[in-house]
Amino acid sequence: MRLLLVPVVLAWACTNEVGHAPVARIDITPRAIPEHDDFQTDVLLDGTGSADPIDDPDGGLPLTYTWEIGGDEARIQQGTATSSRLTVRFLGARPATIRLTVTDQTGLSGTARVQLQLTIM
Repeated sequence: MRLLLVPVVLAWACTNEVGHAPVARIDITPRAIPEHDDFQTDVLLDGTGSADPIDDPDGGLPLTYTWEIGGDEARIQQGTATSSRLTVRFLGARPATIRLTVTDQTGLSGTARVQLQLTIM
């Protein structure tokens, strides 16, 4: 009995690249408000620095924005929770955690988080 060995080469290629999640960036001005501010100070939350630098280096494709604010009571003065920029006022009872999630057209998302500090007057 003879055994015949035949070499087999397996090869595969990926034809569809998966893509990369966009990068969320938050600029916050000011970074702190007075403790017990009682909704007096406008805080600008700006997510326009967010981008999808690998899949869309020219920035031609839109991103969707979702803002979440926790830890302190907040009131949106301008914009909405899905705007790239919004102005918010806070009660100032405790520091607020602000999260921005940006999503590209393929459904991939990236999230950034900042904390609004309180200053004691």
